[in-house]
Amino acid sequence: MAIAATNSATPSLQATLSKARLEQAKREADSAQIKVETLQQQTEQAEQDLQVKRENVQELAGRTALQDSTYVGQLRAAKSAVAPATQDFLVRMYAAASSKFAASGNALKTSVAARPFVNTQGQATGRIVDISA
Repeated sequence: MAIAATNSATPSLQATLSKARLEQAKREADSAQIKVETLQQQTEQAEQDLQVKRENVQELAGRTALQDSTYVGQLRAAKSAVAPATQDFLVRMYAAASSKFAASGNALKTSVAARPFVNTQGQATGRIVDISA
């Protein structure tokens, strides 16, 4: 369907609105294109910054490995004086023997016939057990 003007000197209202919408769409498209270009530039700049920082990290990591002034390098390289097989044996022996020597239960024996113990304030705090017998 074609838009036709009723008077050749003045365009129709519909044609004017269509032109206005077309111009608005063109402006929005131009604005979007500018925004895309700006974002692409920012992305390129961020990627360049990232590359520089990665190179810096690699340089510092290499320099740190050569000039490690802490004991970390020594601890990593340290070997135990005891062989791993001996360590495993000692761990197994400890696990087997530790339960036999562990104290079980209450070491203090109680007696129903024992007299109550009274502290300096006159409060009953327990019973005295005579273990000399």
